[in-house]
Amino acid sequence: MKTPEASVLAPDCLPSDQAPAAARLSPQASSMDKNTNPELTPPPLDGDDPLRMSPDPVAGSAVSQELGEGDPASLSTPLETKFGTPSELSPRIEEQELSEKVNLPAEETSKPELGPGEDMEAVSEEPAPEDEGYTAPDGSCILTNSADNVLRIYNLPPELYSEGEQLEYAEMAPVLRMMEGDTIYDYCWYSLMSSAQPDTSYVASSSRQNPIHIWDAFTGELRASFRSYNHLDELTAAHSLCFSPDGSQLFCGFSRTVRVFSTSRPGRDCEVRATFAKKQGQSGIISCIAFSPTQPLYACGSYGRSLGLYAWDDGSPLALLGGHQGGVTHLCFHPDGNRFFSGARKDAELLCWDLRQPANPLWSLSREVTTNQRIYFDLDPTGQFLVSGSTGGAVSVWDIGRAGHEGKPEPVLSFLPQKDCTNGVSLHPSLPLLATASGQRVFPEPTESGDEGEEEDLPLLSMRHVHLECQLQLWWCGGGADPGIPDACQDAKGQGGTEEGGGEFI
Repeated sequence: MKTPEASVLAPDCLPSDQAPAAARLSPQASSMDKNTNPELTPPPLDGDDPLRMSPDPVAGSAVSQELGEGDPASLSTPLETKFGTPSELSPRIEEQELSEKVNLPAEETSKPELGPGEDMEAVSEEPAPEDEGYTAPDGSCILTNSADNVLRIYNLPPELYSEGEQLEYAEMAPVLRMMEGDTIYDYCWYSLMSSAQPDTSYVASSSRQNPIHIWDAFTGELRASFRSYNHLDELTAAHSLCFSPDGSQLFCGFSRTVRVFSTSRPGRDCEVRATFAKKQGQSGIISCIAFSPTQPLYACGSYGRSLGLYAWDDGSPLALLGGHQGGVTHLCFHPDGNRFFSGARKDAELLCWDLRQPANPLWSLSREVTTNQRIYFDLDPTGQFLVSGSTGGAVSVWDIGRAGHEGKPEPVLSFLPQKDCTNGVSLHPSLPLLATASGQRVFPEPTESGDEGEEEDLPLLSMRHVHLECQLQLWWCGGGADPGIPDACQDAKGQGGTEEGGGEFI
């Protein structure tokens, strides 16, 4: 495997002495691709049962930075922990041979900054804290977004690939960086991504006043751009992104509109699908998009508090749903394709919908969401457990297999990874691993009138009382005293991170 300094990075290569082995988790992702080299797939741990959700800390924070006084530390909302934040990845389908029409042509541009070979101690010197994270569809690496408008790819700790017991886990360091020009609105993995096939290893991102960019996940190079223009021929940015399950199309959310680009033809040519016309339909900005894993339809969430179901082939509306108190920020389909889940900002309810009877939600789950930040949730590959973060920082787990039989479902497990907001969660598609990310916007607070002994020239606003806990963490989901997990990994403190990152169990 080449080291992080090399021009090409293989996210799922076996660990070397210089770089950890890659692993990215994505919500709704399925198991490893059948074309993946089995030598590159980490062996499952003895005794691990992915259905038992009792987290044990594995690896500490990837980024834990305390900003100095005066730094605004304005963080974006999600973690796409898309194992790619979110959470917003389209469901995996059976691996196909990639045809020429889905290969994205290279675009002449300056290369983004690549991750240098840096010591673990250098992680705390990152310019901005981590705030989002997504697992790759093949589970090979983790993609994150942060307030400095940089997408970072992390490898899983190399200790996870060892069959022997590990008492300590090193902090994770990014092996690749991709810099956007402004605030990142959304990002996602290519739906057929397999690190065993470099032609499929792409990441899409959208940022303020910029085109949609397609990044090479091996080199960090900008490979293609998709541009959208309004009626004044001004460039407009997409607020949400989602690849179709077959990888042939990129669906992008705009105000009252979904634009569909062909992945074989970068540029400005696209199909425009209006969601609101003649005072009817789904209004507001299309903030999230998700595809059904079993039916030819997709769902759109809007900041106008509505949900819409549309036919995949022509975008014809199928149903318009309402029930949230705030703008919808995340959607997730159940593996059976009959149910899907939605969450909204400043809304304490996470709703479950049945496509066979979509008039009203089946049931709801309670979680703490008190801000406009995206708070992601994710389903395990079997569809039995749902995991969600919260504004207060607690991570909750529900057994949705028993939901609806005993009234409103209650969490079967809750734990506190840190004291800051947990905005992103992502479950590994094949290993019993949970990735969480934390961070939120903070603002200077008014300074109190000083005592006699304090200086008189104090600023009116100060950040000195603000304590940030912006971290990316990994957790075992293997249950209680599992013989396959070392005892040292089952205490209340995580390995390889700060004390706060270890987790306090409720």
